Order: sequence, then C-alpha cells, then structure tokens
Amino acid sequence: MRDKRRRGTDGSRAGTPPLVIFTRSFRALPGTVRDTLIALRERLHGHISNDLMGRAELVLAELLNNIAQHGRPNRDGPMPLVHLSVVARSDGLSCSVSDNGRLLPTICLNSQPPEPSGYPEGGFGWFLIGHLTQSLAYFREDEQNYVAFTVPLATPDPQIHL
Repeated sequence: MRDKRRRGTDGSRAGTPPLVIFTRSFRALPGTVRDTLIALRERLHGHISNDLMGRAELVLAELLNNIAQHGRPNRDGPMPLVHLSVVARSDGLSCSVSDNGRLLPTICLNSQPPEPSGYPEGGFGWFLIGHLTQSLAYFREDEQNYVAFTVPLATPDPQIHL
C-alpha cells in the first residue's frame, strides 16, 4: 500500500524536519580526509549542535585517519577508496563508512581502554569511538570493510568529557 501522506520537495513527510544527508567517496589521504570533514561541517552547519558536530568530527577523524594511516593493502598499491554517508536524524547522526583497505584488527573493537604500553601510538582512538557512539558495528565482506554507528544527541558516557 502506498504512503499517501504529503511529502516535501526533499522527500520528508509534511510537518517533520527534512533529513540532511552528506555522502562522499574519496581516497584515504590525509588531505582528502581533512577536506571531507570540512565539507561535512559546512553541510551540517545550522542543522545540528556544535557539541554533536564536535563529537562526530572526533569519531570520523579517528576512523578515517586510521584508514589513511593503516589501511593500504600493500605498499605499492593505491590508498583505500572510502565511502562515507552521514544522515542527520532526530536522535543524532547515523554514519556508515566502507573502504577496500586491510582487515581491521579485532583489538580495535575492544571497548576497554588500552594499556599504555600496548600501543606504540597510543591506541585510545578506538576506545573513544566506542564510547562516543552507539550501535557500533563492523564486518568485512568481499575485501571491503564496513563500519556503521550513531553519534547520539547526548554524550553516551558522562565520564567522557571533551
């Protein structure tokens, strides 16, 4: 049965705020990561709070920079191709990231803080990602990594202060 409710020109139902969607495909290079985050901020400006934007930028910067630094499948090959989608919703930002880089190590999905000596570069980025997001999911299929999560309106863990 077809939904007969009136829809605006952006596809939203009458009386509900429009969805704001951002999508990009790019090579995982530090400059393109930075440019993508700047474009995301510009697209979402005025639609979400500065607090939500700051948390989303922190999570996405960590994730995307990890792909740029560690995701290249082999030394001579191209940098991974990344697909990013962000949807501003009433409960926060729904995000999905996919790339054709190397397999994500399982230790990255650990929600416990890392031992200081356990990581040469710190390793706290994934810990922050896990605590600043909800519904964090990862899987790999056909040489592709897929990560999806929500950055909620409110900080999920009141112990984490930015």
